[in-house]
Amino acid sequence: MNKIVLRAFFLLSATLLGALDIPTQKVQIRPFGATIDVNAKIIQQNSDQQAITSPLSGYIEAYYVRAGDRVKKGDKIAKIVSAELSKMAVNYQSLKTQYGYLDKNFQSNKELYECGMLSTQEFTSKQIERDAMLWQIKSIEATLKTSNIKPEALNTPNSAYFIYATASGSISEIIQPLGSYVKEDTSIALIINKNAFFLECYVPQRYAMNVKNGQKVLIKNNASTPIYGKVERILPSIDEKTQRISVLASIEPSLQELYLNQYVGATIYTQKDKNYLSVKKSALTFFQNEWVVFVPVQKSLSAKQEEHGEHGELDEHKESPQYEARVVEIITKDDDYIAIRGLEEGESYVSDKSYYVKSMLLKSAIGEHGH
Repeated sequence: MNKIVLRAFFLLSATLLGALDIPTQKVQIRPFGATIDVNAKIIQQNSDQQAITSPLSGYIEAYYVRAGDRVKKGDKIAKIVSAELSKMAVNYQSLKTQYGYLDKNFQSNKELYECGMLSTQEFTSKQIERDAMLWQIKSIEATLKTSNIKPEALNTPNSAYFIYATASGSISEIIQPLGSYVKEDTSIALIINKNAFFLECYVPQRYAMNVKNGQKVLIKNNASTPIYGKVERILPSIDEKTQRISVLASIEPSLQELYLNQYVGATIYTQKDKNYLSVKKSALTFFQNEWVVFVPVQKSLSAKQEEHGEHGELDEHKESPQYEARVVEIITKDDDYIAIRGLEEGESYVSDKSYYVKSMLLKSAIGEHGH
C-alpha cells in the first residue's frame, strides 16, 4: 500500500513540475575579477571631502556651482564636451543598426532551422554572430551607465555630458578651471560630505596591489537589501591592531540596518580582467554533498518512445527525469553570477526555482528505492 501511495505521489509531483514554469538560460562567458573578503567597521568622519571626477576625457564647458555652494546628491555640477563620447555615440548607433539587420536575418534563419532547412552548425553560427554584436552594445551601455549617461540620450551623435554630485554637502573647492582639458577620472571639484558614513576595510597586505579607488564593495550584514560602497582611498599606513591595510569605502547606509562602530563582513570586487563560463547565482544549489547546477535532459526519440506504451500512453515505470544534476567547481563570483567549471558554453541550465527540481530528483530517488 505504501508503495502505491508513494508512486502516486511521485507521479502527481512530476505532473506539477511539468506545469511549473522552470526558467532556463544559456551558459555564457562573462568577465570576472577576483573578490577579496575582509572584516570591516562602520565609521564616521565629520568633515570628509569627496572628489567629483570626470568619467570621460574632455573640456570643461560650464560649471553650475561655485565654492561654498550647498548641493544635494544628483545636482548638476559641470558640463564636459568630449570627443570620446562623440565617437562612442557614433559607434553605438552603428552597432544598433547592424544588430537590427543581424537580428532580422537571425529570425529568418531560425524559421529555416525549425523547418529542417538549415543545419545546427549554420544556425549556431548566426546566433553567435548576433549575440556578439549585442554584447558590444551592452558593453557600451554599461560604460555609459557608470558615467551617468543614459543610452537613449545618444539617439544622435553627441559630444557633451553632465557631471552630477555624488553626495550631499558643500562645494569646498573647484579644482579644474573653466575651459581646461581633463582626462578620465580627473577630480574637478571637492565636496565636504559632513556626517558621512564610511566603511573601514582591513585588507591583508598580500592584496595591496589588487585594491584600487572606485572598486565596488558589498557589505555582508544580512540586510533586507544589499548595501554597496565604493573604495575612496587607501590609507598609507598599516593598522596597528590588525597589521592590515586600511581601505576606506564611502557608503549610503540605511539607518535601520547599519550602526556606527558596527563590525561587518565585506567583499571587495576588483577589476574584471578574466573571462569565465558563468551561471546565475540562483542556479547553484547543494545536492548530495556537491555544488550542482541542474540541466534539462536531452532525450532521444527512442528514449521518448520507450517511456510510452504500445498505445502511446506514458509508462510510469519507464519515465525518466526531466533534469539532471551536474557537479560544478566554483571559481569566483560577482553580484549576480558565479564563474564555474563543469558546463559548456551555450548549454541550457535551470537559472531559478532549482529547489523544485531538487525536490523532484530526491522524490524520484525515493521512488526507485521503494520498488
